[in-house]
Amino acid sequence: MTRIRDDFNQRTKNDLALRAGYLCSYCKRSTVGPSDERPDAVAMIGIAAHICAAAPGPGARRYDPNMTPEERSHIDNGIWLCASCSVLIDRDQERFSVEVLRQMRRDHEASCRLGDNGSEAEGDLVAIGSDIVAVGHILGSGPAGMRVRLSHFVEGASRDLLALVHEFDRQLPEKRYILMNELGYGGLLDGAPNVERMGSAYEVQFRLQQTAPRRDATAEAVGMCAETGRMISGMDAYIQNFERALGMARGTWFARIRDGSDLSDLYWRYKDSPWFKRLAMMEMIRLSSIPSIKKCAHGPSTPFACVNRVNRVEVPTFELEGQRLNLRVEFDIEGLGPWSGELSVFISTPEQLAKGRASARIHHENIQRIEAESRNDLL
Repeated sequence: MTRIRDDFNQRTKNDLALRAGYLCSYCKRSTVGPSDERPDAVAMIGIAAHICAAAPGPGARRYDPNMTPEERSHIDNGIWLCASCSVLIDRDQERFSVEVLRQMRRDHEASCRLGDNGSEAEGDLVAIGSDIVAVGHILGSGPAGMRVRLSHFVEGASRDLLALVHEFDRQLPEKRYILMNELGYGGLLDGAPNVERMGSAYEVQFRLQQTAPRRDATAEAVGMCAETGRMISGMDAYIQNFERALGMARGTWFARIRDGSDLSDLYWRYKDSPWFKRLAMMEMIRLSSIPSIKKCAHGPSTPFACVNRVNRVEVPTFELEGQRLNLRVEFDIEGLGPWSGELSVFISTPEQLAKGRASARIHHENIQRIEAESRNDLL
């Protein structure tokens, strides 16, 4: 069947809502709130509206025949509105032109930037496994483990959280983790977490395994500078390792196809959004806390092997310099204590990501086939 509307997918709708803080980009009113139907019910009146119409025809405002279907369904062609304002804007094309709506979205998202210090009510990000990211805060910690309250989900949903608990033993070991921006660290779960619904929120109690051994940064570390070819040592070598780990996109290295960083994907999804620095911080926590999938003769190790805690991440500008994004970070380094500096991270384009992953997948599958044939020959 021929597609007649170039609609947004669910992820794009979620991203538009998050970038707008669930506030209408025009009237600034909230588009989500409690419903009286049930104690845990939520009323949503927000709409991921097209700036240029998704299809031609009567009433299709600002339709651009020169756009491709991909451009019409891209997040750049969207704006988050309440139901009333979406109708108003689609009844007055002269007043609400394409340029006016794009500027409206830019201004609104800029006004929604999160402050440096989130309040307890606002909370911070908590990741549970690779598919769940929620806004929440820590309730307490003791011999029984830690307890966090999740107020709403950024990635995934409550059903994914409950599925993780019930299918915990079937999850890949490297995906059984919790990361907490509020503390700047995380770790592998010692067992399935306990989940309770508390009104519209969820409380999660869990215990973490012992952390992977840390590498003392005062010990000699050497490497070759990727730009000059000269030998570097100390923090210069560690900084280069941080940049390499963040710049190697997940799924683009055929030898370890599940390893890598999500920073490039996060950049293109949340560019110019207040969510990016929090999600970038969470990615650095993952790289410092969760052991790599590879088997190491010296035991489990993380890509950021000398980082005990990620204390802060700042994004001075989203502008790339030669495909590099500059980040300011504050880490707690084993052997050195608090350290702050700048990282220059390579950001792959969406086209490079798609091409690199396709190529890596082909090579990976070929290697697996050759290894399987070799094993069969030995039988």
